[in-house]
Amino acid sequence: MKSSTAAQLLAVLTVLAVLVAVTDTGSGVARADESLDQLAERERVVSQQMRELEATFLRLADLLDASDPRRATTLRSVFEQARESEVTDRLDAIVKLLEDGQLLKAGTGQETALDRLRQLLATLEAGESRRTATDTKKQVKEFLSRMNELIARQMGLEGTTEAGGDPEAIAKQQQDVAADTKALANDVEQFRDDAEAALGLPEATPSATDKPEEPADNPAEDPSAGGEKPAATGDEPAAGSESEKSQPGQGTPGESSEAPTDQEEPSDQEPQGDDETARAARSSRRLAAAEERMKQAGERLRHAERKEAREEQEQALAELEAARAELEEILRQLREEEIERLLVKLEARVREMLRAERAVLRGLDQLKDDQAGSTPRERELESARLGREQDAITVSATRALTLVRDDGSAVAIPEALEQIRTDSVIAAGQLKRAATGSLTRATVADLAQGLEELLAALEQAEREQQERQQQRNPAGGRPAEPGEQPLVDTIAELKMLRTLQSRINRQTGRFSQLLDENAEQVEEPQLLEALGKLATRQERIERAAHDIVSGRTEQ
Repeated sequence: MKSSTAAQLLAVLTVLAVLVAVTDTGSGVARADESLDQLAERERVVSQQMRELEATFLRLADLLDASDPRRATTLRSVFEQARESEVTDRLDAIVKLLEDGQLLKAGTGQETALDRLRQLLATLEAGESRRTATDTKKQVKEFLSRMNELIARQMGLEGTTEAGGDPEAIAKQQQDVAADTKALANDVEQFRDDAEAALGLPEATPSATDKPEEPADNPAEDPSAGGEKPAATGDEPAAGSESEKSQPGQGTPGESSEAPTDQEEPSDQEPQGDDETARAARSSRRLAAAEERMKQAGERLRHAERKEAREEQEQALAELEAARAELEEILRQLREEEIERLLVKLEARVREMLRAERAVLRGLDQLKDDQAGSTPRERELESARLGREQDAITVSATRALTLVRDDGSAVAIPEALEQIRTDSVIAAGQLKRAATGSLTRATVADLAQGLEELLAALEQAEREQQERQQQRNPAGGRPAEPGEQPLVDTIAELKMLRTLQSRINRQTGRFSQLLDENAEQVEEPQLLEALGKLATRQERIERAAHDIVSGRTEQ
C-alpha cells in the first residue's frame, strides 16, 4: 500500500508540473497555427485536469493518513490552497474569455492562473504543510481534552489521599498521571516549535519541559544527594544544597525563596506575550511543573507523608488549571481570528454580488427604455445575457452559503443567503425566458435591496468583532469556552431576522399591488408559485427565530 500511494503521489506531482508547463506554454494565448476554438479547448482540458487533481489530493490524503500523516496534511493543505485561490474557476473563466475572443483579458488571467499553479507546485514539492487555523484548532482541542482528563484524574487522587487510601496504590497512580502529564507537555512544546517554524521564527531556547529538571550550574553538587548537605567548597555557599532540594518546584512562581543566579535567570523568565507561541510555551512550562509536583507527591506518599503529599497534589492541580487556561485562550484567539477572516470573506463576496446585481437591474431598466429602438430578437439576447449574469450571482451566493454553513454557528445569515440564492435562481429563469416585466424587475430590485441589507449587517458585525477584541482585557481566572463564540451574537441574529421579515412584508405588499393592478392574472402560475415560496419562507423565519431563542446556534 505504501509503495502504491508513493507512486500516486509522484503521479500527482508530475501532473501538477505538467499543468504548470502547459499553462505557461499557453500564457502567450494565441499561436499562429491555432484558432481561438482550439485554444479554448486546450484550456478546457487543463481546467478539467485541475478539477480531477483536486479530487486526487483528498483521495490520496485519506490513503496516507495512517502511514504518512505529514504528507496527508500537506495534500490537504494544497487542496485548501487550490480552493482558496479558485484555480479551476480562473481556468474556466479563461475558457469563456477565449470563446468570446477577449485575448487581452485571457492573457492576464492566464498569467494569474500560472502563478497560482506554481505556488501549488512549490508547496507540494517542499512537502511542508501550511498551518491552517482548522488544523491548529483541532490540535488545541485535543490538548484540552487530554488536559481535562488529567485534571479529573488528579482531583480523584487528591480526594483519595485525603480519604486515607492506600499510599502505595495512590503513588503508583500518581506516577501514571505524571507520565501522561509529561507526554502532554512534550506535545504542547512540539506544537509551540511547529508554530514558530511556520512563522519563520528562530529556534527557541531550550525546551520549557526540560526546565524543572535542570541541575544547578555547579557541577560539584550531586543532584541525587537528596536532602544531604555537602560541605561548601570554594565560593559556593552552604545554602546551595537547599536551593537544589527545592529545584523540582521551580516551575511555579514564588516557590523559591532565593533569587536566581545570573546564569539561571534567562531560563527562569516566564515567556512573555499573548500570541499562540508564548501561550503554548507557558502551558508547556506549567505542565512540566505539574509533573514535578506529582513526582514529589508520589515520593511523599511512599514515605507516608500524607499532608505533604496533598500539598504537592494541590500545587500540581493548580499548575494543570493554569496550563488549561493558556490553551483555552489560544483556542479563543483562534476562533476570533477565524470569525474575522470569515466576515471579511463574506463581506467581499456580498459586495461583489451587490455590484453585479445592480448591473443586472440597470440592464433591465435599459431594456425597458430601449424597447422602441431595438428588435425583439435583440431584447431576447440581452435578456439572456442578463440571465447568465444572474446565474453567476447565484453561484456566488452558493459559495457564500457554504462558508457560513461550514462554520455552523449562525442561523439568520445562512437563511438570508438561502433566500437570496432562491430569488436569484427565479430571476435568472425569468430573464432567460425574456420575461422582463414588472414581476422580474421587482424580484431583481428586491435582491439588490436584500444584498444591501446583508452587507450592512456584515459590516456591523465586523465592527463589533473588532470592538470586542479591543475592549477585551482579561482580569484573571478561566476564560469562557472559546468554541462557544458564534459568528455573530444573538442581537445581530435577531436584527437580521427582522430584516428578513421586512423583506417578506415588502414582497407581500408588492404581490398584492400586482394582483390589484392585474386582476385578470390572479391565476398566473408564475405569481402563484412566488406566493407559495413566500409562505414557505415565512415558516423558515419562524423556525430560525425559535432556534435562536432556544440557543441551538451555540457551539
